[in-house]
Amino acid sequence: MTERAEQLVLQYLSRVGDAAYGVLPSRRRAAYLGELRRRILSACADAGAETHEDVLRVLRGFGRPADLVARELRSGQAAASGAAAVRPESETGAKGDQADQGDERGAADPASAPPGRPHRPPPPWRGGPARASALRRARDGAARPGAALLSGFSPAPLRRHPPEVLAVVLYLVSGAVGAAAAAWPVGAAIVALSRAWSARDKAIGLGVPLTATLVGMSLWRGDAVYIDQVIAGSLAATGVVGLRLAAFCCGCYLAVRLARLGDR
Repeated sequence: MTERAEQLVLQYLSRVGDAAYGVLPSRRRAAYLGELRRRILSACADAGAETHEDVLRVLRGFGRPADLVARELRSGQAAASGAAAVRPESETGAKGDQADQGDERGAADPASAPPGRPHRPPPPWRGGPARASALRRARDGAARPGAALLSGFSPAPLRRHPPEVLAVVLYLVSGAVGAAAAAWPVGAAIVALSRAWSARDKAIGLGVPLTATLVGMSLWRGDAVYIDQVIAGSLAATGVVGLRLAAFCCGCYLAVRLARLGDR
């Protein structure tokens, strides 16, 4: 597995840890992250995933971090319920059953709880408020079609890739401000040397503006005779228009791809 692919796995585990923070206990969270890392590495080995794109496909099969945490909460609750159901009669006894029933009545009706035991909500790993909010977020994300799209955007990649952010800014500025069109080659050089964007993203970010510039130059109708005059005149008149339009569109595209690196 390449260094960039390993970085992608670590970023994915970091996002899962952020989603599980405050929802799972610290020991359970650490154990779950270790198990998830072994599952990811095993899936990559089975699929022969070595490159960034191969590992990305494997991670997409695991799903979003919030969904993974919600499933872990549900499985933990089911395991706890199953363990309580198979507890033998001899272990609990009649008094234990009566105590359990009293606890259930006290949880359902806080006023009926014993005086020495004030009512309080259960901890998160037993269905407390934190778990409820996490499940509610997961249900809302499944109910709203746009939630999955918005969840793919994360500001973390923007902080980890300042050169790429500069390239996006140069693309957008050169497209929006006519006098700044000369700054586009600097942004194009950063895009060409970047290790964050894929080869397809680079091809779009470099090829589309150049193609648009050539198309714009071909539309120029001037009276110049010599080739150098034709190139200079067409580039300044119509070629720069195509360059600006394409640079702005590509800047938006590269910004979206950069913001979604955390989800890949």
